[in-house]
Amino acid sequence: MKHPFDDFLPPSMHEEREDKRVIRIGIVLVAVVSIATAAAFATTLSGWRGLLQNRGSVATRWDDANIRVQALVKAQKMMIDSIEVATQLEQFVDGVPRSLLLFELTQLLPNQSILNDIRLETRTRMTEGQQEKSKELITLLGVAPDDASISAYIESLSDSSYFSNVSLMYAQQEGGTTMRNFSMQLEVNTQATFSMETGQ
Repeated sequence: MKHPFDDFLPPSMHEEREDKRVIRIGIVLVAVVSIATAAAFATTLSGWRGLLQNRGSVATRWDDANIRVQALVKAQKMMIDSIEVATQLEQFVDGVPRSLLLFELTQLLPNQSILNDIRLETRTRMTEGQQEKSKELITLLGVAPDDASISAYIESLSDSSYFSNVSLMYAQQEGGTTMRNFSMQLEVNTQATFSMETGQ
């Protein structure tokens, strides 16, 4: 039980004190909420700054990757075009220089023999791997003094590194003479070494 003299302040003072206490608590709460809001805003702002920096870095890397991809695609296209051009040019490039073939054919020709015609044709076929394989065939028409000269010519051509598969097509006597008309076919050896040795 309260003593009548314990509380000598009037009730209005107590109410005023309570009001001030409520106001102080309200101010503290507002301050705490403001500080928390400011901290959250600062954290969010820092996060946004980090995202913007990362975005700039990612954009730079993306642009660099795009440039690299475009360069790679361009290089691949250039390589494909070069392969196509090389394939097309290969059709016009002699496997063995024609001058060397003509030199070899005439140098090995026996004495008193002549060549009337030299025909060169290229035959192409598809292999099992769907690749084109070409070979060059030479057909010779000429006149020799006898069968021995024709045999010697065939043997010389067979020994040459420029030719292979030399075969006689026919050999016929020319009129009432001993001369022989002949025809032979041989294949150009595209793997021949293009070197000519000079004798001392």
